[in-house]
Amino acid sequence: MIYIGIFIFVSLTIASLLHVAWAFGIVWPAKDEQALIRTVIGHPDVKKMPGTILTLAVAAGIAIAGLSGLWGGDILMLPLSEWMEDIVLFCLAGVFGLRGLSSYLMEGPLGKRIEPFATLDRRFFAPLCLVLSAGFVILGFG
Repeated sequence: MIYIGIFIFVSLTIASLLHVAWAFGIVWPAKDEQALIRTVIGHPDVKKMPGTILTLAVAAGIAIAGLSGLWGGDILMLPLSEWMEDIVLFCLAGVFGLRGLSSYLMEGPLGKRIEPFATLDRRFFAPLCLVLSAGFVILGFG
């Protein structure tokens, strides 16, 4: 369980730090804002990156999810009951599972996708979300 918790924490910490960088105008791994939008948002109607506050809020949520992996792996102890831990872990499993599955549906929030996001999503983003979901499920049953 420890290794699963660490994997979740490291993966989501990296994602969170990327969001923090984007919140402050860093466009890596792209060359400019429009290329970043096509790479990480991939929706044809989006012409501008989300604002700093929203992006930092997303980064915070991702970081909290990562810390929850440590909590579920018994690396981080919180003074909360076990049933609360289970609820958090299974809710996160649901969130990441739905995010991962939604990438393979033609309709829905990710139905309109442009390249390179569409390919990156099918090959990397969605599978990672599904693996994270499975990790949260395992931690929840652990």
